[in-house]
Amino acid sequence: MNRWEAIEAFVAVCEQRSFSKAAEQLGVSKSHISRQVAQLENHLDALLLNRTTRVVSPTDLGQSFFASCRSTLESLSEAEQSIVEQQHEARGLLTVSVAGQFAEDYIVPAAIKFMQKYVRLSVNLDFNNRVVDLVAEGYDLAIRAGTLKDSSLIARRIAPRQLLICASPAYFLKHGQPKDIHDLRNHNCLLGTLSTWRLKEGTRNLDLRMEGNWRSNNGRALVEAALAGLGIVQLPSFYLQQYIKQGALQTTLEESNATDTGTWAVYPSNRHMSQKVRLFINFLVEELSHL
Repeated sequence: MNRWEAIEAFVAVCEQRSFSKAAEQLGVSKSHISRQVAQLENHLDALLLNRTTRVVSPTDLGQSFFASCRSTLESLSEAEQSIVEQQHEARGLLTVSVAGQFAEDYIVPAAIKFMQKYVRLSVNLDFNNRVVDLVAEGYDLAIRAGTLKDSSLIARRIAPRQLLICASPAYFLKHGQPKDIHDLRNHNCLLGTLSTWRLKEGTRNLDLRMEGNWRSNNGRALVEAALAGLGIVQLPSFYLQQYIKQGALQTTLEESNATDTGTWAVYPSNRHMSQKVRLFINFLVEELSHL
């Protein structure tokens, strides 16, 4: 048994939840994949996969082994890619899904500097609030913010993201400040794309549903509504800091700001990551390190 080949087959089956799709991904036959996984289980004397006619899923032991194996394969790929990166430069078309003011203020300038460094590269920044399917729609990566949902994609944190709760002094003078996060439901909350706010209660982060008479998927529109005294808003700090410094907005419930949010580069498995994507993500991490 070739142990590396067997581990690669096992990881592919776990990622795809299918022997057939794993075989297609690795360019081998389904019977070869099945044989490799069976030999690996015999070698370890452990059942790694639950198999039914409809679905393949890892056992508890298999899930733990899968996490370790995937990390090892990714580290090996990164070691190999680092050699390649020393000999070649980024080139071709880099397609990135982005959205919002953070992308306008930070990702755009960084992408311009990246292109100036790698002159053989073309960049397409697609601004869209929709969560795109990176593989099906042909994107190299996406910049996403907040708490990520579980998926088969790989995420790397490129910058912090602090959520703040605030309103205008006039709003607080008229309606008072909320006593705690549950008292927010007694206030007019200015809502974005989601109807829930990410908050902290004690040591626990949770999502609470809010209500209000102003909704927009545009951060600037929410800021303007807050400045006009329409209600309380929760937004990332980069939308609000200048107005807080000016005294046009006041923060509240500072101890209730969630601590598990961030800004992420999201991309398919980096065992086959292209050099242009790897270099761009590394560049973003360096460029945004001051945030």
